[in-house]
Amino acid sequence: MNIAETTGYPIREFARLTGVNPVTLRAWERRYGIIQPLRTPKGHRYYTDDHVDQVKSILYWLDQGYPIRQVKLLLNEPPADPARASDDWEQLQNRQLSAARDLNSRALDDEWSNGLASYPMGVYYERCLLPVLDTLRQSPDEALILHAFSHLLQRKLTQLVQLQQKHAEGPGLLMCTNDQQAELHILAASYALGAAGFRLEYFGVNLNPDDVRIVSDRLDFSWVWAHIHPSNSDEQQQWQALSDKCRVPVYFSGAIPKTTAEDYVLKPPMNKQIQTFITHAGGFA
Repeated sequence: MNIAETTGYPIREFARLTGVNPVTLRAWERRYGIIQPLRTPKGHRYYTDDHVDQVKSILYWLDQGYPIRQVKLLLNEPPADPARASDDWEQLQNRQLSAARDLNSRALDDEWSNGLASYPMGVYYERCLLPVLDTLRQSPDEALILHAFSHLLQRKLTQLVQLQQKHAEGPGLLMCTNDQQAELHILAASYALGAAGFRLEYFGVNLNPDDVRIVSDRLDFSWVWAHIHPSNSDEQQQWQALSDKCRVPVYFSGAIPKTTAEDYVLKPPMNKQIQTFITHAGGFA
């Protein structure tokens, strides 16, 4: 048996440990020459603990705002001024804004497919998708553009999550949110965690905290992730009580209830939330 098969991780296990989609791992290897896995005699990819450390370094530089095309150089020679990142993200944002304003759904879909092949979902959401959404939200004259962009992105993420979950066999995770405005965040997080091998469910924005408890029990989930949009005090109290009523750990992001224990707080940005959750769930130590 090849040594890689006894000491390494196959690509799906490595994706679960690191939270980086297998599609992205392959793109990093083929397009950018980083994360070069071992190979079995049959050609299957296997990764080592050294590769886990490399992913941590890559995610660090991506979190600083550097594009993936610069990361290989940064891994070998960190810049004298780490604050000076490339403007590639601005170019990606502008292309999406242009396609959105033209109501060009095909161009948007191509942009998203290319972006998600190159970046982990958490990084891409924070550095590209969220700035585009914020730009459109700040322009009252572009309400139609915002609606179309949000609808198309929601549809794209839903399709990706559904495709992932057809063969998901990992531990169960219930994703939920309390407001339509927070749905894109929970869908993006769902896609990121689906890439890490979690078996997850999302039933839309209409579940209240009591519903969440019932569903998590009935479907035998191991965790709940609730992304909370700012709400009135009565609703906030209901979400605060969920942790006590639910038999499984409840993690919170967004407008986090004040009584949430620190271990169950998922602080932004999204990529940090993903890494924190995976670490708590037994991977990416």
